[in-house]
Amino acid sequence: MEDLFFSLEIEFDSEEEAEIVYRSILLEHLDTQIKSRSNMEVKGRTLKVETYAKDLSILKASLYSYLRWIKVSESIYKMISKK
Repeated sequence: MEDLFFSLEIEFDSEEEAEIVYRSILLEHLDTQIKSRSNMEVKGRTLKVETYAKDLSILKASLYSYLRWIKVSESIYKMISKK
């Protein structure tokens, strides 16, 4: 069976924000390479995640995890930046 795939690209307000979000989720990203495999990179203001999995439910779980990690990191960044 061929791997299923998703690609996610999120553009942030600044390069600094993209880099901070990237670094804040990097350890989670490295720890999740068990049932799926992912590539993550930041270029300028854009964070890109590509994930491959054999099973749709694993792929969906991976996507939801990345979205959750990114949202939490982005929210914390914005909260701290306002101070």
